[in-house]
Order: sequence, then C-alpha cells, then structure tokens
Amino acid sequence: MSGPQPFVFAAGAEIKRHAPATERNRDVIAETLMKVLPAQGMVLEIASGTGEHVVHFAQIFPGLTWQPSDPDPIALASINAWRADCAVPNVRPTMLLDASTDWPIAQANAVVCINMVHISPWAATIGLLRNAAGILPPSAPLFIYGPFRQYDIPLAEGNAAFDTALRQQNPEWGLRYVEDIVTEARDVGLMLDQIIPMPSNNLSLIFRFR
Repeated sequence: MSGPQPFVFAAGAEIKRHAPATERNRDVIAETLMKVLPAQGMVLEIASGTGEHVVHFAQIFPGLTWQPSDPDPIALASINAWRADCAVPNVRPTMLLDASTDWPIAQANAVVCINMVHISPWAATIGLLRNAAGILPPSAPLFIYGPFRQYDIPLAEGNAAFDTALRQQNPEWGLRYVEDIVTEARDVGLMLDQIIPMPSNNLSLIFRFR
C-alpha cells in the first residue's frame, strides 16, 4: 500500500476535490453508522476532507443534521461545492476547525472522524478526544475510522508499508495504537464501546461519554 493519494478534481468543477477511497468505503461506513448514530440530532464531522462523505451520509440519514468541518480552507471550499451540487438540506455550511484546538461549538449528538488520526499529529487525536468529551451528552457516540495498530495483533503487511510511507512523508504521522487512544480517551471520560473490523484492515472505534 502506498502513501496518501493526492486529491483529484471532480469532473466539471475545479473547486470540488475527489478522494478515490471515498467511493470504496462510504457504504460500509454508513452501514456501521446505522448501528451507532442517533435517529435525530446534530452530527459534527471532524476533518471532512473533500466533503464527499458528509453529503453521502446526509442522504442516508435525513433525520440528522450534519456539520462538516476542516482546518484547510481549500477543503472547506470543496465541501461547500459538494454540498451545493448535491443540494442536501441537512448539511450545514462548513466550519473552519482544527481538531487540536478548542472547538467553536457547544454541543453535538455525535462526532464522526474518518481517516484523520493517521495523517495528523498526535495532538490532533488528543484534541479530538478532549473536545468530543466536552460537547457530547452522556452515551452519545464518538466514531473514529481508519487504519490502526494493536499491541497484541500483528500489523498487516499492507498497513505496515502504509505506516512506513506515512512516517517518511511526515514524521508526525503514522498508524496509532488503539490502546494509546483508549488510554487518552479514558482520561477525559470517554469509554471504548466497540472495536469493529472493517474492510482493507481498517477499524471503527466507537467511544461513548460516560
């Protein structure tokens, strides 16, 4: 497995970016979210990237309001372009948000973070956990998806190569140990509820605020 693939522009719209992996994983992620998300309320997505996930999920979960966010202004423009093109009424305008800093939002009924933890500094994961604990009501979910390490499970060959490529690209990146995330989560009142195996050696981690 190679390193992170560059975004490509969506056909006919220079501002819209497309992540090829999105089409491969969005439906299986949605199937998992069906078992995790509340029926109603507001879902904050951290590191929304191109915006393709959030508009897809908004169509599948019309009873939820989706708040996309990203620290990259170029990503924000792409998210808003996908939002306008798909005309999904339950997606809010994007929010400029860095996971590692204090979040400009008071409350959410769920927090979703897809493929951020391994391509950001560890401080972003710490901020994700700390801020999620501050805005989630009791039993509300924090959903984290991506490739991870586990101390008692050998790392798959593809994920090992991916981890090496990430660290060569940026020493602050790389696959994180689930156990380290669980420890940090526990310190802010988030408890691991489930670890769900996903295709291509990915995992879904579901935390809930106790």
